[in-house]
Amino acid sequence: MPSRLPRLLAATGLAVTVLTLAACAQQSPEKKATPPAAAPEATAQFGDGPAPAATPVGGGATTTKAPAVPLADGRWPGYIADVGGTTVSMDLVEFLTGDAAAKAWKKKYPTSEPDSPDNDYFIVNDNTKLRDLPLASTVKAVVLVDFNPGTEKTIAVSGLKKHVGSHLADTLFWFTVQQGKVTKIEQQFLP
Repeated sequence: MPSRLPRLLAATGLAVTVLTLAACAQQSPEKKATPPAAAPEATAQFGDGPAPAATPVGGGATTTKAPAVPLADGRWPGYIADVGGTTVSMDLVEFLTGDAAAKAWKKKYPTSEPDSPDNDYFIVNDNTKLRDLPLASTVKAVVLVDFNPGTEKTIAVSGLKKHVGSHLADTLFWFTVQQGKVTKIEQQFLP
């Protein structure tokens, strides 16, 4: 007569799984894990959200389009994937300087001759998600004339594509966010 032990163990495992899932489903909202909000600092950290379908962006790179993920109030570094109408699609990055830049450089390039990046900054772009952010009605863009420092001028956001041209997706900008809307976009000078 065959042993009933394998069937008993399988039934016990199934019962434990069902009870665990039921307990998780009944967990109160304040006990559910929520993703941490990103800190609005110069070395901005990017949050993770669901990763929808891949979208090609500039230079043949592939990124994913994230659902509207609001950013906390503050200044955020990133690249513009597209801008138009009432939104900007941006690729959030980390802009690191000083010791943070040197540490990230060493981690990414452990066998590199220089022990820190040129010009004391390092841009980390390991997250390929794009964020569609609403533009405030009063938003302006501050750009550099001929990409030179000290030559800033203010233009309408609609003029960004014309001003930067084919380098739009490769030009670093700072996005000021207030109450969930982009209120200012500033081009970053990079030597």
